[in-house]
Amino acid sequence: MTAPDQQLPAIPNTSKITPPKLEDYRIPVSPGYALPEDRYLMSAPDLGGESAILAEFDAAVRSDQFSLALQKIIRCRDNVLPALLERLESDEVAISKKAAIALGYLRSPISISPLLSAAKNPHRQIHWQAAAALSWIGSTEAISALVKLLRHPSIQVQAASAKALGRASLPAVSHLVDALKHNDDMVKVHAAHSLGQISSPLAVTTLIEALENGSKSVRFEAAWALGQIKSPLSANSLAGLLTDNDISVQSQAVQALKNIGAPSIIPVSKMLYNPSSHTRSVAARTLGQIGIEEDVVPMLAQVLRDDEYAYVRCDAALALGEIATHDAVYYLSQSLKDRDRSVRSAILRALAQVNSLEAQEILQNIKNTVAIPNYSVSNLRDFGDESDFTTIQG
Repeated sequence: MTAPDQQLPAIPNTSKITPPKLEDYRIPVSPGYALPEDRYLMSAPDLGGESAILAEFDAAVRSDQFSLALQKIIRCRDNVLPALLERLESDEVAISKKAAIALGYLRSPISISPLLSAAKNPHRQIHWQAAAALSWIGSTEAISALVKLLRHPSIQVQAASAKALGRASLPAVSHLVDALKHNDDMVKVHAAHSLGQISSPLAVTTLIEALENGSKSVRFEAAWALGQIKSPLSANSLAGLLTDNDISVQSQAVQALKNIGAPSIIPVSKMLYNPSSHTRSVAARTLGQIGIEEDVVPMLAQVLRDDEYAYVRCDAALALGEIATHDAVYYLSQSLKDRDRSVRSAILRALAQVNSLEAQEILQNIKNTVAIPNYSVSNLRDFGDESDFTTIQG
């Protein structure tokens, strides 16, 4: 005889799996990592528990590994803030740096005080990451903490703060302007860059003064910042950098003048009449890159026709090719018989980059033209020789 089957409890049909809600996440989600369409797709079991996520976070070495671990930290349902704050105090620099970055993305006000303490100590080597984290938090308290760091005794801490304040917008402008006036060159570099990121006209005067700085790095960043602000007031000063003894500063000044546009034409075009051939050459190239016709084409045409140095005429030809208007093509065609071969070659290159039927027709005519040199034809034959041959002598 068999024992009767033991009856099992029935599973109610009303049971169902409910996905996690956004309110279940006790850490705010950072835009850019948890996209709206992804927020409800990853539940806690999919992400792994708190211990698994933190272990992956600690073990991340490459940037892609760290990025993935950071995404899981941000989406985690468990409150990992205490664990990250503990790691912020770690003696292992790599762990502390990663913790500072993660705390910045979580944007919790609880992190402000520990991050400020970490940023104040340059010997821990995480002041750059801690200052950046404060800027990502972005609250009034966090920005005030960064402003205070601008007056820290350590140049490294001041520089880290100046760099981070580039995300702070208008409230940081006056403090960055003061830093650009009075601080060490390394601090000035980061202050100038941050002012360019904020792009406030209030910084133009101080940035123009910084163009005279002895450090090429400061001049470079000040020129970049003025190019971001695009104030016509800076055109004259930026044009003066076209003859700077550092090529990177020259290039940045050209880009800034290009960003400013039409107001740059007058100060740059005046340099076409400078006694220095190098200055005329740089001015011609810059006008070509600005790319605005107005009165520029006739001035470049005059340089192409009259300048005594072939390399200056080459730069004028290439600039006309970049402007590529009807008048520019006309003036280029008028100089096809320049006395210097390099200039003629530059004119052909300039015409080749002009996308117009007129320029293409000129090039085709040149291609179909055969230049016949002056040859002399003589019949050389000895009187006793019955053979007959003709020699062409060039």
